[in-house]
Amino acid sequence: MSIGRNPVLLGVLALALAHPSFGGSVKDREKDVAIRSEAKKKKSHPDEDINSAFESDTYPSDSGSDGFLVSFWAWVVAAPFDYRNDDPNYSMFPEEYREQEAGTAAPIFPSHEPGQATIPYVRIDYNRQFSEWDPDDFRLETGYKLAAFHGRVTRYTDAAGDRLDLGQYYGVMRYGGSRPDFLLGTFEFALGLGGVHHTGNVDEDTSFAFTIPLKYYPFDWLGVEFRPAWYKWQEITIGDYDLSVSAGYRYAQLRLGYRWLWDNGVVEEQSGPYAGLSASF
Repeated sequence: MSIGRNPVLLGVLALALAHPSFGGSVKDREKDVAIRSEAKKKKSHPDEDINSAFESDTYPSDSGSDGFLVSFWAWVVAAPFDYRNDDPNYSMFPEEYREQEAGTAAPIFPSHEPGQATIPYVRIDYNRQFSEWDPDDFRLETGYKLAAFHGRVTRYTDAAGDRLDLGQYYGVMRYGGSRPDFLLGTFEFALGLGGVHHTGNVDEDTSFAFTIPLKYYPFDWLGVEFRPAWYKWQEITIGDYDLSVSAGYRYAQLRLGYRWLWDNGVVEEQSGPYAGLSASF
């Protein structure tokens, strides 16, 4: 759906979700995490002083993943994306390509156009969150076809001026784009593995991280994204859930969303709604 054939968007979708208000500071939060982390460590491993985050059973289960990974790897090797823009013949002889496509079955692998928020070559996001600590959130996606890198840095500052920086870094395998025979608009789903790093006015801490970002844009000017992630702060498992809607056109979108940080079913004080901008290339 192109800009020229569509009316200008006459509204911005809003996401308003209530969230509990918490007091405290970065120092208080770190102390609380350390106390519960030590208690959990003693309960789970009474004879050990150190419990590696990589040996924990609290991450999402990978049960039954072998068959999926084998099939997925075979798909990666045997059939990469069909990016029509990568083929100079398509732009030079579009009519011949259309005739060929008309006589063949729908392609299995999606097509992609520059500037789409799904499967971007480069995408930059800035979000301003409204929570107890008023975080600034920066996100970068860069990739080509199947492979991508996702980076996200969030800076929290409490009333006392203490700072907590949360950095997430993932290597990502992704699939998506446009499949008009299958789904309206464009889509993307991905699997990301990497690490998370806590720093600032706290003891530095690093752990394994896992994410499954999902995007669906039924129209160029409207989209929904869900970005769940799981990682640890010391021995405490954190669920980081980000749900947002966007409005705009190709290359730029306005975004409204809500980000939850869960700790054993409890919503943490870093949770809250946000507003932001996205630029995709």
